[in-house]
Amino acid sequence: MLASLLKNARMYVKLFTQRDTPWYVKGILLTALLYLFLPTDLIPDWILGLGIVDDLAVVSLLVGTAVKLINKQVDKNEHKK
Repeated sequence: MLASLLKNARMYVKLFTQRDTPWYVKGILLTALLYLFLPTDLIPDWILGLGIVDDLAVVSLLVGTAVKLINKQVDKNEHKK
């Protein structure tokens, strides 16, 4: 599980640092990272269980959206060839 998490994290860093990644995908990934590390949340982390679940849900939603958008971009580029 940890190996998979690290592999995904490397992929997201690569997406964020590549020049051809659209700015809105980078913005979504940055928002996910900020939401994960900033102390302001929808549900405070001190509420045991719910605060962490809240973080995981929001970050998963944002990262999932970014991946879907980048897949659409790749599909669009494939069709142009």
